[in-house]
Amino acid sequence: MEIIRDLEALERHPYPVTAIGNFDGVHLGHRAILKAAIDRARAAGGTAFALTFDPLPAKLLVPARAPKLILTPDDKLELLRLSGIDGVIVIKFTLDLSMLPPRDFVRDYLRGKIGVREVVVGHSVSFGHNRAGNAAVMVELGRELGFDTDVVGPVKVDGIEVSSTKVREAIAIGDMHRAARLLGRYHFLSGPVVRGRERGRTIGFPTANLASETECIPPDGVYATRVILDDGAYPSITNIGMRPTFAESARSIEAHIFDFTRDIYDQRIKLELVERIRPEKKFDTPDALKAQIAIDLSKAREILSAA
Repeated sequence: MEIIRDLEALERHPYPVTAIGNFDGVHLGHRAILKAAIDRARAAGGTAFALTFDPLPAKLLVPARAPKLILTPDDKLELLRLSGIDGVIVIKFTLDLSMLPPRDFVRDYLRGKIGVREVVVGHSVSFGHNRAGNAAVMVELGRELGFDTDVVGPVKVDGIEVSSTKVREAIAIGDMHRAARLLGRYHFLSGPVVRGRERGRTIGFPTANLASETECIPPDGVYATRVILDDGAYPSITNIGMRPTFAESARSIEAHIFDFTRDIYDQRIKLELVERIRPEKKFDTPDALKAQIAIDLSKAREILSAA
């Protein structure tokens, strides 16, 4: 998959078809848009692109109200690659770019720099200064400037319209099942394994301490999880929280991998969150905590064997 960050250096491609969006989560709604672009490009012998922005516009324009990202930039690119798209165009989002009216953006970027022949957008797309552009505006601009526009309708799961907002809402309450249904995959956190206080080792449950680079983290609690390493997925149980039994002051994400003895410090991992088992709670003694962990381990194994 080609990644283009400098549109001035973009070579002309045959019949460019461009899907436009933030694509945070690369959820089922996004995948419908990407598939439409791929299908249109294949039918015309062309090239399918996904066009996205870095940073997310809200991060620059309204940072205090900007949503937590479901994916890191690298994870988003990887999921876009797995969608089958031919290339991803990453446009640096700036204050100057935010001031462009919709027509200028489409004329200068989509037609002028990319040379689009078809554009694919979701029904709720917005673009241009003050988000003045929408799907209907894109259709009209396409007629004026010489490209076709395909507007992809909403995708619904269990009666819920799939969106990044709905995914974040599910993650925020620890409903990992709903999040997975909307994403079409399990939500995961990614980052390096770092050294912690090794509390788990002292009670017989060594853990991998994840320094999450993923912003969208579910609430504190115990989760049935899988640790994704280069050589496969390993069942695990994870505690997210403050470890109140030990009066810790910093939030941590600690995964105990079943029947696993390898040293993975400093390795980058992904942590799939399959199901929340219970909220985090304080125990009177380490022995009481160990007894609860044994119950949690049994529950996690049961969940993962069925997932």
